Amino acid sequence: MKNLAALVGALVLAAGAAQAAGLNETNRHNDMPDAPVTAQNPVQVKAGHVLSGKELARRGLSADAQLTVSDFSAPGPRSTYTR
Repeated sequence: MKNLAALVGALVLAAGAAQAAGLNETNRHNDMPDAPVTAQNPVQVKAGHVLSGKELARRGLSADAQLTVSDFSAPGPRSTYTR
């Protein structure tokens, strides 16, 4: 009985390792850009307006540092609720 349990356990481990080995081939990202990504509508903002205190500390930036970010806002008046 112990031999049978050991054999089943070894088969399960071997099957799991074989399945995990094939994961590198199945996760291809064909939609990844080939060129560097650039901002489409770049605007300059202060880092303190878009980053939290923890993010500023992690990046070693002051709250007054200027960052270039993309502006995704739609032109015209807003019809959605804003805080």
